[in-house]
Amino acid sequence: MKYRIICVIVAVALVISVMLFPDIKDKRNRYHQHLEAKPKTECTNHNNDVFCTHLPLINITTDVEFSHSYTLDANGDILQNDEFVSGSIEFFDDEVKNNHLSDTPSIKEHILIRIRGTSSRRFDKKGYLIKFKESDLVTNKDVSLSGMTEDNEWVLHGPFLDKTLIRNYICYNLAGEIMEYSPNVRFCEAYLNGEYIGVYLLVEKIGYNKYGRIQISKTDPDISETSYIVKIDRKNQSSLKSISTFSREALLSTTLLLNAGYMTISYPASTLTEAQRSFIISDISKFEKALYSFDYKDNRNGYSRYIDVESFVDFFLINELTLNYDAGSLSRYFYKDVGSKFKMCVWDFNAAFDNYEYSTTENQTFLLQKSIWYEYLFKDETFVEAVIDRYYELSKSYFNEEYLLNYIDETIEYLGPAIERNYEKWGYSFQSEYNGKSYDYLRPTERNVRNYNEAVLQLKTCVSERITFMDDNIDRLGNLSHDSINKKYNYNKEN
Repeated sequence: MKYRIICVIVAVALVISVMLFPDIKDKRNRYHQHLEAKPKTECTNHNNDVFCTHLPLINITTDVEFSHSYTLDANGDILQNDEFVSGSIEFFDDEVKNNHLSDTPSIKEHILIRIRGTSSRRFDKKGYLIKFKESDLVTNKDVSLSGMTEDNEWVLHGPFLDKTLIRNYICYNLAGEIMEYSPNVRFCEAYLNGEYIGVYLLVEKIGYNKYGRIQISKTDPDISETSYIVKIDRKNQSSLKSISTFSREALLSTTLLLNAGYMTISYPASTLTEAQRSFIISDISKFEKALYSFDYKDNRNGYSRYIDVESFVDFFLINELTLNYDAGSLSRYFYKDVGSKFKMCVWDFNAAFDNYEYSTTENQTFLLQKSIWYEYLFKDETFVEAVIDRYYELSKSYFNEEYLLNYIDETIEYLGPAIERNYEKWGYSFQSEYNGKSYDYLRPTERNVRNYNEAVLQLKTCVSERITFMDDNIDRLGNLSHDSINKKYNYNKEN
């Protein structure tokens, strides 16, 4: 009965949201789980000790012991162990009834699985990369989970540093409403080798997919000119996939972090050729040379010839709004179809809304305009005006404080008892120290919350303060392209 009540409340809230924010337009391909999942019939035919959830349920069993340990190198950095182990997965996702481990699974498949992430590997609650395979454990198998695009690779994100559990869910969906593509997501609960491991977020892994993820054409290894996806992150060990374009070679690329800002070809992957690698380097460099040239504003020879300006504007705004400053030089994706323009794609909001570990992220600032490419894009008043105009447009809908705070409340309401179950498992992480280990990851120490309500209040406060600051200061970005006497040295005679 309580889930029916929740569903009615959410439905009413959705109607009210539409009335309050008429500028919000439905996106045909975006599914908000907390608003659109069908109500579940309350179970009355089993004891309370039977695991029962209204969320999709994942049960993973590995064929060998799965090590969750990690090691450090001489500098104290985490050494990534990307070794997969084989196993099986059961996926329960009944549309109208709660899910139980004793139910008949919607999907039962062979998988390879490994721990994923970099700094997050040291957290007790791990994240995983899952690859669906045929019985030979070699051949890929595309699978659709909870209505998301079929694919053989999926990310299982385990929120641990984010005590609210919802940052990635909110941010991916927010980006999905304003950009061409943002990974689709679904909350679920999970078991690993018979042990409950809490609330997880199932995430589409960024990549090419013939069924629909990033919209680019399939590569042909016999042709050097190819569509591609590139990730800007830490340095990759693969000499073929790692690339250095004009901006880095000319020492024009700046990064916010050490060992960051490196480009790695994400697609094509296994079929990537040297000829294609050379084409990709040259293609990106053409855009960079236009951006860093005197002709950067020229409609014919400038940067706008190469990039989808709206995509770059929206990428900047979604990451600035959420204070997601990793996006300056880490976890940044961009892609390009053959004969088309560069577009941006969001990834990884673990540290969004002032959830960075080692320092407070000030609400009263803008930072991404200093990152690769944007530091030059913001020299163009036309680009800056596009950013400011787009912000004012979005502030009436998805960037509206009331809308975002309602979204937080509705998401928490939807998760319901799953939050309590998660913290029956991981509740000790609210303590400063447990079993001799410190769980105060945030610095300074007073930023660490001691219960779930404090975590939600911390998030809401950050959202409200950030919206207020951006409302009051977005026009100041115009100073970055202010006329300067130095323009007289530009070779263009018009100046």
